[in-house]
Amino acid sequence: MYFKHTCINTLYSPSGNFSHFLLKLDTTLQLLYTLTPQIIICGDININYLMESEKRNQLDNLLLSYNLTSIINFQMRIQNTYTTAINNIFIDISQFESYTTSPILNGLSDHDDQLVRISTDYSHKPI
Repeated sequence: MYFKHTCINTLYSPSGNFSHFLLKLDTTLQLLYTLTPQIIICGDININYLMESEKRNQLDNLLLSYNLTSIINFQMRIQNTYTTAINNIFIDISQFESYTTSPILNGLSDHDDQLVRISTDYSHKPI
């Protein structure tokens, strides 16, 4: 049986210097890709993925350079009439072809959780 290594990285993007955050994230991703090409990033990035924005475009462009894309497309925080999706999960969809995502209502914070299920078949070593 063949097993692949996957790195799961969690992050938090504070509301401070966004350029500095992107630079540090890029440095971290460069290091992680020397260890394994299979990376999952999840966390509170404080960018609402329900709306287009310059910060979202900058983050998407950086992550796309590592073949990482957002897979969360549902709201997870509702305040009055305003909804956001500021927590996210990013994967390489060419590495993880079969996945599902869903919200989990936890009642513990002002953000709902996200669940990702990734189906893998490592029964055959790739040629």
